[in-house]
Amino acid sequence: MGILGRIRDVAVMTGLSGALAAGLTLGLAGLAAPAQAATTTITLTGPSSAYQGVSTKLTATWKVGGKAHAGTVTVQQRVNGVWYLLGTTKTSSKGTGTISVKPHATAVFRAKTSSGAYSATKTLTIKAPYAVQAKAGTSTITKGKSTTISATYTYRGAKVSSTTATLQRKSGSTWVKQASVKISKGAGTATVKPSTTTSYRYVVSGKATSGTVKVTVRTTAPKAPSSFTAKGSGYGHGVGMSQYGAYDMALAGNSSSTILKTYYKGTTPKSVTTPTSIAVQVWGPEPYGYAAGRYSDTAKSTTVHVDTGTWRLRSSKGTTLYEGKAPITVTIGVSGSKVTASFGVTSGSKTVTKKYTDSTLRIHWSGTTYYKSTSTKAVATVKGAQGSYRNGRFTITNIGGHPNIVNDLRLNTEYLYGIAEMPSSWGAGKGKSALAAQAVVARSYALTKLGSTNPKCRCNVVDDVRDQNFTGWKKQDEGTNGYYGKLWVAAVDTTVSSTTQATALTYGGKVVATHYYSSSGGRTASSQDVWVAKVPYEQSVADSWSLKAPGNSYASWTRSVSQATAKKVFGLPDVKSISVSSTYSSGQMKTLTATSTSGKKASITGKAETLRAKFGFPAAWVSSFTAKS
Repeated sequence: MGILGRIRDVAVMTGLSGALAAGLTLGLAGLAAPAQAATTTITLTGPSSAYQGVSTKLTATWKVGGKAHAGTVTVQQRVNGVWYLLGTTKTSSKGTGTISVKPHATAVFRAKTSSGAYSATKTLTIKAPYAVQAKAGTSTITKGKSTTISATYTYRGAKVSSTTATLQRKSGSTWVKQASVKISKGAGTATVKPSTTTSYRYVVSGKATSGTVKVTVRTTAPKAPSSFTAKGSGYGHGVGMSQYGAYDMALAGNSSSTILKTYYKGTTPKSVTTPTSIAVQVWGPEPYGYAAGRYSDTAKSTTVHVDTGTWRLRSSKGTTLYEGKAPITVTIGVSGSKVTASFGVTSGSKTVTKKYTDSTLRIHWSGTTYYKSTSTKAVATVKGAQGSYRNGRFTITNIGGHPNIVNDLRLNTEYLYGIAEMPSSWGAGKGKSALAAQAVVARSYALTKLGSTNPKCRCNVVDDVRDQNFTGWKKQDEGTNGYYGKLWVAAVDTTVSSTTQATALTYGGKVVATHYYSSSGGRTASSQDVWVAKVPYEQSVADSWSLKAPGNSYASWTRSVSQATAKKVFGLPDVKSISVSSTYSSGQMKTLTATSTSGKKASITGKAETLRAKFGFPAAWVSSFTAKS
């Protein structure tokens, strides 16, 4: 065939008009190209794929010395190793020009400037307009079981509304009909029950044939493992300061200020003006919406015991109802909407029962800022509460038919002295700055809760992990003769100037809520990955300190996950394997994928804390799950 005949064939293949084809000139790759300036560049860009019969625009961009250049550019197509000219385009003052092509098969193009510079090649992959895909519901089944082979049928990417496809199975080297499948809105499904491993495909006559789908048939059903071993690291939610990390930083000689700035980016520890006191619920009904009894108290009565010294009972109006010597045990109950206090008083050989009822009752004990501050220092306890209390007073009310007991005490000292969130023993050596950092974040958190009183507990905070773990005198008196407790008190005192002035953590000039936890898996978590809200100063930071801190038993841990738990979490009939499919920037779990013995997969994606709760893990830094027989 002559050259002009070949040119006309290319014109037909690419869909160019007859007029354009008549004007084509030869541009063979084998001919020497004219010299080109080193600063001349030409590029050819456009889509990487197109459907057969659809016109596609390619854009040529010509630059000289890095600036747009206007001129004539030719576009060529390679056929059987030879370049043929398709047409020309003029680049604008912006250096760009376009040309439309419509090849019927995958084609390779390039652009050439009038100065002889060539672009890199551009491949346009041509896809058939009709396409059918096949997919097995389960790729591996046990003999006697069935599975589905689904079809997806499209024209130029859009689902075809209605047609019929043929499901074929391979028999030896031949494809035979298995079933006729109705396609509706681009989809259809057939159920198969092969006795041996079989390959399937879908065919839409004269239009498209799918790829092959293989269904493997096993003679016996595999057994699911009895449990899995999860390997992880860290303890706690992961947002903010890791306490073991703070400890290791302190041992390395870092100040409390450096520790705080490391874990809370953009913050400033500084002295702020504070309220004098805080109200801490130590016994009573649930104020935060957790299930009744999980952390809260559901009984209708309890007792308050004062161990020594003297005590008194006061009314809502501040009147002293009774004053006497301790030890004494007072039963606290309810009557209607009021609260009651009853106790026995010995008079000679007789014991007389005293009972008082009021909307609010207060119990004071000697040696506190509220009552006989220089007298014998007594300790009060509440049956069912986790702490003991040398400081403050008890305010007792009736909330929803239950006694509610609040410990009123000074914020900067007495409350902080009772915060049991970090081992006091860390202050015996170089770890003092970790304790000081803990005092600052505990105070900062408390300050953000002091704007108002929660009517559900008539308190500012509760005494456990719903806010901060407060055990009062138990913490302050740790160790023989309070040796360790004194270390903690001394650390708190380094952050206090007065009853109304102390160090807190600020961001943008305002005191902020500061979250903390035991240890991380090597990097802290961003707040939005664990809960919902994005907190700017609580974003993920490196935390190698936590992993190498002495005494951290959670630097690496394993936990068992039962088959029953795995089935429940993933919603599968059984679970053969579990993998960590994706993680957050902290390394905490984001997506987990389980595979059943039949090959069916199920994935769950969620916030790190949500996934941790599903399994009851110490933390969400989980690296692997290993099946156990």
